[in-house]
Amino acid sequence: MQQDTSLFARIIEKTPVGIVVVTASGIVRFMNCCAEQLFNVKRETLIGNSLEPFIGVEQHDGATWEQMIRHMATGELTETTLMLQPIDRDDTMCKITLFSLGKDTDDAEQFVLTFRDITQEILFNEQIEKKNLEMAKMNSELIRWNAELKRVSELKSNFLSIASHELKTPLTSIKGYSDIIIDNMRDRIDEGVYRMIESINRAADRLHKVVNSILDVTRIEQKRLRLKPEMLDLGAVAKDCIDDLTQFSQKRGITFNCSFPAVLPQFYGDKMRLQQVFTNLFSNAIKFSPDGSPVKVTIAVEGEERFHITVHDQGVGINKEEQRNIFDAFYEVGNANRHSTDFSKFMGGGTGLGLSIVKGIVERHGGRIWVESEGVREGEFPGSTFHVMLPQHAEIGWDDDETKTLIVERDDDKAVDLEKITEMINEKPVILFIDSDREAVEIARMVLENAFEVLVAETGEIGLALAFSRHPSVILMDSYLPGLDGYRICRILRSQDETRDIPIAFFSAGTQNTEIQKCFASGADDFVVKPFSGRELVDKIWRLLMKKKEEDTFK
Repeated sequence: MQQDTSLFARIIEKTPVGIVVVTASGIVRFMNCCAEQLFNVKRETLIGNSLEPFIGVEQHDGATWEQMIRHMATGELTETTLMLQPIDRDDTMCKITLFSLGKDTDDAEQFVLTFRDITQEILFNEQIEKKNLEMAKMNSELIRWNAELKRVSELKSNFLSIASHELKTPLTSIKGYSDIIIDNMRDRIDEGVYRMIESINRAADRLHKVVNSILDVTRIEQKRLRLKPEMLDLGAVAKDCIDDLTQFSQKRGITFNCSFPAVLPQFYGDKMRLQQVFTNLFSNAIKFSPDGSPVKVTIAVEGEERFHITVHDQGVGINKEEQRNIFDAFYEVGNANRHSTDFSKFMGGGTGLGLSIVKGIVERHGGRIWVESEGVREGEFPGSTFHVMLPQHAEIGWDDDETKTLIVERDDDKAVDLEKITEMINEKPVILFIDSDREAVEIARMVLENAFEVLVAETGEIGLALAFSRHPSVILMDSYLPGLDGYRICRILRSQDETRDIPIAFFSAGTQNTEIQKCFASGADDFVVKPFSGRELVDKIWRLLMKKKEEDTFK
């Protein structure tokens, strides 16, 4: 028993919690080593005295030390938190618990108080709370900024939609009239004027490409890039793009060295979009390479999993810090003047959209793209290598809606002339244009009037009246109209028996995906993109007429 008592005494003495035994009146009877350290005083000084001088003024519920002791003695308070004020030391916040030891030999009740230092715990909790408040504030800011960014993104998309429409509307006139002059009036104008008209036509084409590039970037950002997949030969696509750039590469003496397997597996992808990929990569190689240098293009098949395409030039190179940003939209990298050749500006400064579009197209096909370059060194040409990985088997599911091409394709072999139309159709077809763009309609009239009877309505209401009274062979309408818009007109025409079967094509410069989807959802058969060429417009109308004739035959 003596050994056990000694063991218990040592345990109490060494335990890392302050233990103090007090009487019912608060006089100290015992305290252990940890309590001495908490109060920073020898136990001999405190035993027989009250703890009150060491207790902070603000206590539990504003009670004094004596009141706290009385609450403890009656069992009303068994745990509380208070501030200790040790001698010559910072205040210490402690958690106190109380339990009774019963009465001693003098029939006086004794209580045990345990003191646990929670100062650091409180400071830590305060820091956590402060961080939580800061994080909550940051989270609120992020939510606000995300909402603002979403709003700005929507405004940007709306702006691009409107801007593209407004840009394409005058482009339709510039392109349309210049096409008519080039195709039909060469012998009636001065040769110098004719060359100026050709320059205007080429400038319109360049501006049209810029507008389409901006729209492509928007579609990529919104993950709405539409594709028309087919089985194709990547090597043949690459060689076609090299041939298209021959006039530029030959001026600079730049040669393309191609290394392709004799037989490549077929790739399932969008041919036109992949042509964009190759053309942008090859154009950059030409632009940033010195005269007389080679560009090496390889297509390798790695197992049965992927194609590895590389485009290596011996140009000015790309700095390491720029390599992280070159695939961002509107980021223009490098200086074509560094190679100091006469034709350094043959492609101009660029819009900084090409590589961004390339990345979007490659990733839309389930692939990835990156660049390797040792950087820019004055007077040297370290070159750059662009790598493109494409899966042999498509890693994405093609949506049925994606198979509809929204871009008018020129196919010279299948182009239809006006004489063929008049031969195959006994009566002169009636074409109704519902469009407030007078210039576009006038160009269309000039192209079509020899083979068609052309009716024009500048508002939806007039267009509906003409559709019901004249029952045209084909209706072409703009989505943007005063009064009733094109979507509502189309739905009305599709809901009525007398106009339900008339072929309808939207005739618009608005080529954002949401607008295109609304056109087809309202019941349209096709879509003609402004600006258009005369041949493209005739081909579209011809296909609509033939489709209607086939449907009537099988009824």
